[in-house]
Amino acid sequence: MDVRNLRVEYVGEGGRTPAVSDVSFTLRRGEVLGIAGESGSGKSTLAYAITRLHKPPAEISQGEIHYTKPDGSTVDVLAMDDTELREFRWEELSIVFQSAMHALNPVLRIGAQIEDVIVAHRPGMNAPERAARVIELLGIVGIPADRANSYPHELSGGMRQRAMIAVGLALDPEIIVMDEPTTALDVVIQRQIIEKIMELKDRLGFSVVFITHDLSLLIELSDTIAVMYGGKVVEMAAADDFYRRPQHPYSRGLLASFPTLGGPKRELTGIAGSPPDLRRLPSGCAFRPRCPHAFDACAAQVPQLYRIGAPGGGSSLAACLLHTDASPDQAADPAADPASDPKTDTAAAAGAGDPHSETTPNELATGETR
Repeated sequence: MDVRNLRVEYVGEGGRTPAVSDVSFTLRRGEVLGIAGESGSGKSTLAYAITRLHKPPAEISQGEIHYTKPDGSTVDVLAMDDTELREFRWEELSIVFQSAMHALNPVLRIGAQIEDVIVAHRPGMNAPERAARVIELLGIVGIPADRANSYPHELSGGMRQRAMIAVGLALDPEIIVMDEPTTALDVVIQRQIIEKIMELKDRLGFSVVFITHDLSLLIELSDTIAVMYGGKVVEMAAADDFYRRPQHPYSRGLLASFPTLGGPKRELTGIAGSPPDLRRLPSGCAFRPRCPHAFDACAAQVPQLYRIGAPGGGSSLAACLLHTDASPDQAADPAADPASDPKTDTAAAAGAGDPHSETTPNELATGETR
């Protein structure tokens, strides 16, 4: 899936409020794209937009979404009519909603809700075949077959979430969008769900867009991480590069907010202030009022995504004026000596000052030490 310059606005009497602005990314086959950010950063709005599940007053006012089928043909998702969307959803792309207790129908048994997807998209399957497929799907996500006759309230939180994943897998889609699927679960169940997702991805070969505010999960399971703030992507990088060398001050603040269970003690700094009101974004960089490295130009100029080189030939993208000298050909040097200029000082902090330099990505989530 290739998303280019996507913009989603909420239209009301007071005008148009941009919830997602100029977001671009490419999701490759078998890849996990993690999307992180605080509440209100536009993550769920983006999920609903790429699945075309947004409803008024939300409106896609700009951008392109192209999906390449397994046979190599490409379709324009935004140009699909209702019939084409019905065939596209669940066949090619499905979504696992946040809060399974609210996403599942409380008066229908779990098996009936999974079968409903099959009835809608596989009219040629008879009742025994559908029943067998339901049992197969429950087995795939680790739910006993006899639980097919249970109602959602009779299942634990982890089972309800796995049931939602089973619904998403019902038609073997190529892409699954998971919108904060583990938020309401304890850490033990979170671990089980994540392990199950990764096992299924490797076995079935689908791609995942995993949306959460929990960076510890994303660092462990994602190939690429995109960080959103104020409706925009402010940093995008390979998971290890993001963890070792975060290039945006917001990303460093998020990482510094998570304690590690192993290794040396360090101070948790967090991020002062609150996310911006999308109806009244500050001038220039939206993160400027909360940024410890803001300088005069940040109030006047909206930063674009700059490409910053990484050791080993990789690169990351960061929307920060601290990297105005970076380009696809000449990247900012994260190991530069700090100087009095705030741009130089923060560029150096992106590498040498990494608060997680003594731990691995796995340690952030599990506390395991090297």
